[in-house]
Amino acid sequence: MGSNSDGYLVPCAYCIALLDFISAVLFAIISGVVFARHGNWSALVALIFTIFWMVIIIVLIAGIYRRKLGLVRFWLVFTCLGILLDGVILLYGLTLAISVNWEGVKITVLPFVGLAVEMTFVYIIYLFYLDMIGYIPPETFYEEPRREKSGCEVVYTEEKEKPVDRKDLKRMEKQAKERMKKDKAVLKKLQKQMRK
Repeated sequence: MGSNSDGYLVPCAYCIALLDFISAVLFAIISGVVFARHGNWSALVALIFTIFWMVIIIVLIAGIYRRKLGLVRFWLVFTCLGILLDGVILLYGLTLAISVNWEGVKITVLPFVGLAVEMTFVYIIYLFYLDMIGYIPPETFYEEPRREKSGCEVVYTEEKEKPVDRKDLKRMEKQAKERMKKDKAVLKKLQKQMRK
């Protein structure tokens, strides 16, 4: 585990799961009330979907607690599919409007704000997921372009490396061996997780 997962990512992931669960419970209550009053079949479908949504959130909480990659990945996939579906439904609803009703536009903006918040949540959980698998972004080396001065190329002379004394060589060798041991341990851990 990286330092981020033990720092701010774990509390953030738990907060996201809690907020997601609270919104699912509120949605379930609204769907249940609408179904009880009107017996509308779409409210029943929404209620069943919300129960499934709550189960997915419980899966996320278990994945965070047990540090199970598969459970967190399952939540990520489900939520991304849900965001795509919500976006398509919202855009479809906007295209069906015959005329522009500004009150309706104000109401319609709220679901898009909700989608933006949900995408932010997905991004944070994705960072947590990457931290769990020990992903380190590749370093990009910045090569400074050759500079020109007054239309003439300036020739740079490379500094010769200072000879490294024996003590520093031993210290660097020891650090390299320690890094290799850590890398082997992480690799074994990942292989065990992949077998599960």
